[in-house]
Amino acid sequence: MRGLAITALALAVTGCGGDIDRARTSVASHLKDPDSAKFRNERQVSDVAVCGEVNGKNTFGAYSGFAQFLAMKRPGGFDVIIDPDMTDRFAGSVCGYATAATEAKAEIRAPQPAVEIPGVRWSVQLASVSSEDKAEAISRDLAGSGWKPYTTRRDGKSRVFVGPFSTRAEANAQMDDLARKKALNGFVLRFQEPAESSK
Repeated sequence: MRGLAITALALAVTGCGGDIDRARTSVASHLKDPDSAKFRNERQVSDVAVCGEVNGKNTFGAYSGFAQFLAMKRPGGFDVIIDPDMTDRFAGSVCGYATAATEAKAEIRAPQPAVEIPGVRWSVQLASVSSEDKAEAISRDLAGSGWKPYTTRRDGKSRVFVGPFSTRAEANAQMDDLARKKALNGFVLRFQEPAESSK
């Protein structure tokens, strides 16, 4: 009976690491010396995201210190963000690492003006959900509060956006406003004309 319990425990533990192991491989491939990678605090935060910390050797052969990482699943692998300064808002919101430390480090640096590209419009993506009803509910709530939302559907996901905005600075300001007023953590990207828009 004891042997059966130990076997069951071993199977349970080894069965949990598939995505984390694949994410480790992808993260390590982004380092100067992939074989030197050391990981800690890895966790799967959603069906498509793995977070943790990684340390690897630099070009001088010394370890550079642990840095936060986010690995997002995509077809054929993972997209990786390594965030040593903890200033990436998207990675911080997905992984939930010390937002106070992130904000403090961001305040230390002199604010950089957003680079504007003539003729380019911007949007804020606020949600990516599989349920069209959930996307419509979020969109209705935003419209009721005065924003101009629209939704797109691709690859089985409904994405909710606000915009378009004529400048990136305006989009960044709206993103910050939405985080304060609606507790929605979005990110800014170039506006693409939706094939079907909800609003």
